[in-house]
Amino acid sequence: MRTVRDYVAAGASVALRPFGFEVRDRVLSEKPEGFPGYLEQARRLGMDVNDYEEAQLGWYPALPLLEATTFPHLRADSVVCELGPGTGRFSRLILPHIPGGELHLVDHSAWMVRFLSSYFRYQPQISVHLGDGFSLPFDRDAWMDLVFVAGTIIALKLGTIQRYALEFARVLKPGGVVVFDYLDPTTTDGWSHLHSEGTRLPDVYTYHAPEIIDRVFAEAGFEGFERQQLGKSTYFIGRKVAG
Repeated sequence: MRTVRDYVAAGASVALRPFGFEVRDRVLSEKPEGFPGYLEQARRLGMDVNDYEEAQLGWYPALPLLEATTFPHLRADSVVCELGPGTGRFSRLILPHIPGGELHLVDHSAWMVRFLSSYFRYQPQISVHLGDGFSLPFDRDAWMDLVFVAGTIIALKLGTIQRYALEFARVLKPGGVVVFDYLDPTTTDGWSHLHSEGTRLPDVYTYHAPEIIDRVFAEAGFEGFERQQLGKSTYFIGRKVAG
């Protein structure tokens, strides 16, 4: 009798066959979350997987989110890191805003790294890197202009957030910007999410008060904090202290 694991692995293999490789049982050990299934469903509907995630799954639209939080901080030559890019839903919209820059995608899933490398194979400005879930895989310091993170910090414990805050400060230039979302239980949307999804999926989501996030990022060397509430998420914007 086939198990759910068998069906997920088989579906991933079918979905990835057009990209030139097969994934069977090992897909589940590569931390792909639900993305192989999204890719397969999108393929059946003749849709790009990133369009499918918004149109069929109802995910918060990437374009207005980026317009509100990120595009104002980009220049044509910006060097950007996106942590936890998923299938590239935000990445594909960031890229046109940095025609002379670089976009570095970091994910701790080997499945995601292979998918993104194929999806963006004709975009030389994009580099895809395998991360470890705790740090950024770059030896250089103070060379990036912006770090963008969506849908990742919302699942991290505070100790891991603190490690990433220090990493963001390390790779950003003085004056560089970090943009990420977290779940704030002091907001109406955050509290509602806690009662709906937080109780249903207690091992998935984490919730942090704004004072704690501020303290972590101030200690790491950021200032000028701004926030915007977009759906369930509170988007935090901070700038690395100059000098």
